[in-house]
Amino acid sequence: MERRNGFLTFLAALIPGVGYMYLGLLRKGVQALILFLMISPILNLIGLGFLVGPVKFTFIVYTFFDTLSLAKRMDMGEPIYDSDFITNSYNSQNIHNSLNNLKSNRRTLLVIAWGLIIIGILGILNKLFAGNDIYKLIKSYISSIFVPALLVLTGIYLLFKGNSK
Repeated sequence: MERRNGFLTFLAALIPGVGYMYLGLLRKGVQALILFLMISPILNLIGLGFLVGPVKFTFIVYTFFDTLSLAKRMDMGEPIYDSDFITNSYNSQNIHNSLNNLKSNRRTLLVIAWGLIIIGILGILNKLFAGNDIYKLIKSYISSIFVPALLVLTGIYLLFKGNSK
């Protein structure tokens, strides 16, 4: 298999979805790009525009590192099949792998469902309390403090998770 240009892979990975397409994973790339482009309009539509930055940043970082990881695996000769971006519907002949993918897809869809429920509740609360000063204060604290606090808590979790093994 021909090795890809590392610099071009890096540049393509900077744009969500484009890196996947550069690697030949068109379905995954197009879905990731459409999802990335829809983040801002959807969150602004339901009144959660203040979450656009953190959500897009998280999405960009995920797709960047996933693209580089897939490129490394492809360069090592591992066959990578094009799949959906959200649900990994691999066409596997092995029944055991198919069952694991089905369980993984159910968990993924469960996480997505809870995420949509939470975003919907936040959208409703945003519409109900939009003129309230206390709500504006809470909203500003969430957008300025919540994300760094979440990063710190995630780091602490990863440190303690690594020590338990």
